Amino acid sequence: MGAHKHEPVELPGGPTNAEGRAVNEQLLGALTGAAIKGCTQCVDRLLDDVAADPACVARLVEMSRLTALRVNRGELPSYMTDDDDPFGPAAPEFKRLVRAITAAEPPTEVCEQLTAPERRAAASHAIELLVGQLTIANATGIDDVETLAEMCCAISALLVEWAFTTAPVARREFTEKWDRYAFEQQEAGLPGNGVHALALLLGAVLHHQARQDQVTVEQFIDLVFTRALPALQAPEQAGAILSTFAAPPHTEDMTVPVKRLAQSNSDFLADLCAFARHTITMHVKDCPYGLRETDHECTIAHRGSALGDSARPQVAAPTPEEGRRVALPRIGYREDEPVEDAPAGYPADHTWQINTGRILVERWDAGIARANEMISEDSSISEPNYGHEVGLEALACPACKSRDAFLAEGRWGDPLTLHCRCGITMMSPLDAGPDDLGRRLLKRFILCEADPAYAARRLLPPLAEYRERKHKARAASWYRGPDNKDIALVEAIDLSGNDLPEALTAALKPKLPERHGGRDLTLLLLQVLYALSTPAVRDSTDGRRLADAVRTLVADLKEESDRWAPTRQPVLDRLQQWRAEGGPQLWQDAWQRTLDVAGHRFERYHVGDGRISDGCAGLALALYLLAREADTSVDQIGADDVRSLLVLGDTGENVQDPADVPRRWGARLTGLGHDLESADDPIARLWRHLRTDRPVDGHDGRRESALTLGLKHILGERSFYMIRF
Repeated sequence: MGAHKHEPVELPGGPTNAEGRAVNEQLLGALTGAAIKGCTQCVDRLLDDVAADPACVARLVEMSRLTALRVNRGELPSYMTDDDDPFGPAAPEFKRLVRAITAAEPPTEVCEQLTAPERRAAASHAIELLVGQLTIANATGIDDVETLAEMCCAISALLVEWAFTTAPVARREFTEKWDRYAFEQQEAGLPGNGVHALALLLGAVLHHQARQDQVTVEQFIDLVFTRALPALQAPEQAGAILSTFAAPPHTEDMTVPVKRLAQSNSDFLADLCAFARHTITMHVKDCPYGLRETDHECTIAHRGSALGDSARPQVAAPTPEEGRRVALPRIGYREDEPVEDAPAGYPADHTWQINTGRILVERWDAGIARANEMISEDSSISEPNYGHEVGLEALACPACKSRDAFLAEGRWGDPLTLHCRCGITMMSPLDAGPDDLGRRLLKRFILCEADPAYAARRLLPPLAEYRERKHKARAASWYRGPDNKDIALVEAIDLSGNDLPEALTAALKPKLPERHGGRDLTLLLLQVLYALSTPAVRDSTDGRRLADAVRTLVADLKEESDRWAPTRQPVLDRLQQWRAEGGPQLWQDAWQRTLDVAGHRFERYHVGDGRISDGCAGLALALYLLAREADTSVDQIGADDVRSLLVLGDTGENVQDPADVPRRWGARLTGLGHDLESADDPIARLWRHLRTDRPVDGHDGRRESALTLGLKHILGERSFYMIRF
């Protein structure tokens, strides 16, 4: 009687495994089909064949493990991994393989280390469990509720993204550390930029903590994630947790290389642990429950709402259980240390209660920074329009969004307590450092309450520092004039009237209390305007000193703007001015051809450092000189003919000095009958301009004539500004 057959059951996975080893899918399908039919005879026979193939045994254990994860809501039963567990399969070889797969060890290699009888025992328990789990799944279905492991990985990804969005310095530091392991990552096949790897480690540790605290899926919001810190402080412990973490199946591409790299490189694991600790610490610091309770243990419930909106300035949301406390926003905000000590005449323990109006703060905007980064990486944008990442804005209540009235409370040096009319209380943590935003704001409030003129005095040092910085820059060799945006601002400020706040308002067009972005000068003058808008400040002696200092600064900037006004002239206007000075017809023809070949190329450029306009002037002079000497038209002169007049660099036996070029040009112009010192000859006047020495660059003292620098700028083969004709 012939051998009977069973309908094969195809197992997922493909003809090869992750290590590229061939897997006998037909053999595994036949074994599974026989096991489902309960045919002991066929199962025994096929198990011998499977045991002879380590790749088949590994695939069978992988399928059994994966099915168990789905049936058991993402958790591996202890009887599949724990050698001391009395329930379930007894074969230690099977458990050894399950642990190896979970730890991202190459399962086929582990199988090859086993004897054939050991592989058969592992395969026997694997097929028995697989069929049992498939039977359960077929009868009751698979619960598609999010598993505890999935929830831990999801919340860890939110924690990491929140931390890196609100603290870009931490993201940059992590990226620098991550890039150090580029070779190891390539060897391990690790994809991504590291954020997912960090989230995986943190998710594994959170999952371990949840199981220790017996937190279920339904109780997940009560998970105290600060209790994960001890494990993260011991990289060896965190590594062990990571290796035994049954990560969600959809993370497999990331899980395997991360686990392998963490096992092989202790420095990599230590760096992941350090940034995971930093991520948790950032959230704890802003938790409303822990603002004045340094030993508070923060839960997911306390921070969940803040994690969901990482693009906005982060504050902790009030919770029904606790009431109305929220964390004072601090990430991205900046406040300078007060320029004065505590006001005299008050006891050290005096508690201040101060009614404040708008609280002006400086804030770096992470959203604008991300947009600028995307613009810089988009090569299709020829004229990028970057936003101002830093701006001034009035502090807003996170609940009612009011920006106009608060009650500040505290002693000098205390953390800030800020009450809004809606009942919300914003607080900085009790253990906040001396540079904490809240402590510095409270000091500012106290100084202004004791003497309103302090609002003016605090702006005098940064104003003086800004002016000194600008004067120092003007003496540097790299300086090429004031910034165009600063020029536009100072030119818009009308100093002819007596009302400086009105003049600043007209020029700045402030958006306060909403965010007003800008450069250093813009933000400084905005603060001046805000201070001088208060009569008690404006009419004080310090207020008048501040107004005078601003007038002096603006007048100085206007004078500097006038001095550099010629550099802002459009290049074509400068060329037309030179041409309009007259001269013989051949000279006019040379100018016309110069404008024909260079006009379109430089129609949107300004004079700036003068090299483009000087180069065009040198081109016109070269066309005239060569055409006059050859008794021909300027149309017959080519770019190589003009370059031959420069003869720069090594030309065989002769090494030319750039200073020789203007001397030789001058001699040839003199030979054509030009008096180079004549005030009436437009060609001689332009020649005197072109022979003037200019700095070669801003890093050394080398100088060359405007003629050679300009012509190399527009005719140099490697120059961005090269023109062709």
